[in-house]
Amino acid sequence: NFGQVMMLMRMLRLMRILRLVKLVKSVRPLYLLVTGVVAALQGVVWVLVLTIVTLYAMGIMATRLIGHRMLFPPGMHVPDNILLPFLTVSDSMFTLFRIMSGAASDEEAMAVDLLMKTLPSVKFAFVFFMVTSSWTLLSILTAVVSENMISTTGQQEQEMKLMQGEQDRLDQIQVLKELFSAIDTSGDGNVDQKEVETFMEDDEKAAKAARLCRVPRREILEILTAMAAEDTHNVDMNRFVESMVDMGNPLTEKALIKLEARITLLQAKLERALFSQPSPCIKQQQQQQ
Repeated sequence: NFGQVMMLMRMLRLMRILRLVKLVKSVRPLYLLVTGVVAALQGVVWVLVLTIVTLYAMGIMATRLIGHRMLFPPGMHVPDNILLPFLTVSDSMFTLFRIMSGAASDEEAMAVDLLMKTLPSVKFAFVFFMVTSSWTLLSILTAVVSENMISTTGQQEQEMKLMQGEQDRLDQIQVLKELFSAIDTSGDGNVDQKEVETFMEDDEKAAKAARLCRVPRREILEILTAMAAEDTHNVDMNRFVESMVDMGNPLTEKALIKLEARITLLQAKLERALFSQPSPCIKQQQQQQ
């Protein structure tokens, strides 16, 4: 019983290795790398299957041609050290795998050298095997792993960007509100062009506002002018800040939908204003009466 308890304690100590999982999750680049490797495992498995099938086909051919002496002329003396690595299909597959990976033993390398000296035509088959196995299969493996890791990393970054996008926008709005708080000198919660011009005269504040809004300094006044024309020369501070936050973003379908909704709203206001005014004929009749 005491021995079992000690074994259990040792197993519990080994469980402390799981703390590395927390480390992986806490370090974002390491987490992206691990998730990319895990996502690439499926592609790697299929590349390994292709490699095994290729080695199996090559192993059968090597066993029949070399191990069973079908490649050599009848009566030709063949040293045993040439035949030993290719006596069975499994031996041939293992030998070809070690040659493909560049980890052949001295005996296997010597057997291949003696084989090419005995039959020089085997050199062409050896070149073909190295091109199809070492170069092609390893290149496919590298491409599959790289593509899966790049795709997974992009998806993870996109998800994290979506998760943090709203919070980053709120933080940016708060920073701009603190920066633009000096604009509203009247304290009515609105912004007019004169107040912005006064604020932009300070080069340090103007440069900071342009950097946070990701637009040139001159466009800040142009945006305010366009908004003031719609809001009767006064612009609400909150609306001004939110517009400046979104102004540096690229054009998206969401922005087009918002623009279409704004145009529809302005059209409705214009129609109500036109219908609320009597026509000139009605005014003339009213004056005659």
